[in-house]
Amino acid sequence: MILDVSNVAMSFGANEVLSDVSFQVNERERVSLVGYNGCGKTTLLSIITGELTVTGGFVVLKNNSTIGYQKQMSGLSPDKTIYAEMKSVNDADKLLLRMKELERTMGSDEGLIKEYEVVSARYDAIDGYNLDYNIKKILNGMGFTKETHEKKVGVLSGGEKTRLALAKLLIMKPDLLILDEPTNHLDIDTLEWLEAFLLDYEGAILAVSHDRHFLDAVFSKTVEIQNGKAKTYAGNFSTYLRLKEEFESREEKEYERKTELAAKLSDYVDRNLVRASTSNMAKSRRKQLEKLDLTAPDSSEHVKVKLDIVPDNEPYKEVMTVKELSVKAGGKLLVKDLEFELLRGERLSIVGANGTGKTTLLKTILGKLPPAGGRVRMGGGVKTSYLEQVMSATRSKNPLEFIWDLYPSMNQLEIRSLLASVGFRGEDVFIDSRGLSGGELARLNLARISLEHPNLLILDEPTNHLDIYTKDILYDALRGFSGTMIVVTHDRYLMECIDSRILYLEENSWQLFESYRAYREFRETGRVSEPSSKPEQKKAEEPPVNQKELRALRAKERERKAFVDKRIEELEVQAFDLEQQINSPEVACDHTRLTELCDLLLEVKCELNDLSDEWLEKYADD
Repeated sequence: MILDVSNVAMSFGANEVLSDVSFQVNERERVSLVGYNGCGKTTLLSIITGELTVTGGFVVLKNNSTIGYQKQMSGLSPDKTIYAEMKSVNDADKLLLRMKELERTMGSDEGLIKEYEVVSARYDAIDGYNLDYNIKKILNGMGFTKETHEKKVGVLSGGEKTRLALAKLLIMKPDLLILDEPTNHLDIDTLEWLEAFLLDYEGAILAVSHDRHFLDAVFSKTVEIQNGKAKTYAGNFSTYLRLKEEFESREEKEYERKTELAAKLSDYVDRNLVRASTSNMAKSRRKQLEKLDLTAPDSSEHVKVKLDIVPDNEPYKEVMTVKELSVKAGGKLLVKDLEFELLRGERLSIVGANGTGKTTLLKTILGKLPPAGGRVRMGGGVKTSYLEQVMSATRSKNPLEFIWDLYPSMNQLEIRSLLASVGFRGEDVFIDSRGLSGGELARLNLARISLEHPNLLILDEPTNHLDIYTKDILYDALRGFSGTMIVVTHDRYLMECIDSRILYLEENSWQLFESYRAYREFRETGRVSEPSSKPEQKKAEEPPVNQKELRALRAKERERKAFVDKRIEELEVQAFDLEQQINSPEVACDHTRLTELCDLLLEVKCELNDLSDEWLEKYADD
């Protein structure tokens, strides 16, 4: 066991957030922490990392274990480059500099030799000799290409800084990795790389996430925080939902049985206690009644409700036709000669890496931006509702007035019922609009959309900032929506849920797939078994390819790849052997031999880094 959380309680003044939280995290275990927004998940993470002091209970971390907390890594140095920021992890750059200084100056000085042994051992412990390779591997996986490595941190967007902070945390390799919403700002390729990385991670992981696909793929234990307490379920998120439903159903039936029994016992006692012939039996029944535990089961903090988006009319069969559409932003061509047709009732998900023009394409389709070429034609009878990715605060004072200003004929009960369906309950309807979070604004605008009764929904990252339970409400609403839909999303569960076609955007190119499954198959294998729809794009005249020369080039490239793979393995073995020798007591006493081995190790590492770079650039996707 690496972490023991026992009977933890936490209060802020009179507000008790956590009352009795207990769970454990074992070594190499993947544990997810779930619960409604505001239930205390982030507070609990802050307690575990020592940022907050508990008002009751205790948290014990295994001796000499290290914690890496994603939130703690938000402090990046704006003046450093991306690569330099990664190199600063665990003071690796300072350790290497000191080692080189000692190699030049220590001679036979026993004190300096001892210091060199200590510094070298620490550098080895943080895998310093493989640091450059690991940095390039993680940066590449997190969406930072080699061309961006010298970019200053200060000019990065908020999303890029979040990705860099996470990359920096991963390179630290703490014994317990604590993540708070790690999938925010990640595209699908980066999400899947992160999942694979975490599955192979040597330490334990504790994470808060609202990404259902991520929770199912990575985690094997789920801890739910509800009503200030924790309950542990074996299994991923989908298993947790099933087990929770079964558990609550059993508890409810048992409570009903006890309540019914209590009523019968009470009735018997009332009727028979005063009769001499039945008095003893009535007293026995009264004792039985007193022993019954009639405590009602813990109720969920929120009752799941249904959000309906119902069109008030049907459009013509052809809802949208896009012909040779090109899209630009800041003078840069993002989408070229896009063509597709959207029929009544069809769904289309638009995916691609960050910066490929997904939001710009939506705004062009809506007529908010002019096209760089081609056209978009809407069919007759189309009524559109649009949900933006980034929403500004409303001009209304609070959520209640926001809906009232749009629909003055609605009464307060109707508005409050609608707002409750998207998570605004009780006094929440009077929250100052200026203080609404991104998730709260998204939920408020989903309520607005349900009142507009559209037959065409255009949604830009609709699940961003929503907790996983509110997402379920949205999934159900979109699954039941009978109209037509275009969605920009990185939410894989949503794409599977609405059974949509997939429009995949790359730089200046695009491809249309009949399903999310076909898209994933293409991304994984480079081919797709079911037909994909992509009208032939116009291409400039190209000189004919000499097939014989092409086959020879491919054969040569295969030979090169085989050599690189084999040579990397040889060099890794050689580097390991050299490191073992360098760390041996015999060599530590022989300065001349130590210098020779260090020089040789440096040569091996240089060649290994060069070949690793080549492998990442040319063969990583093979």
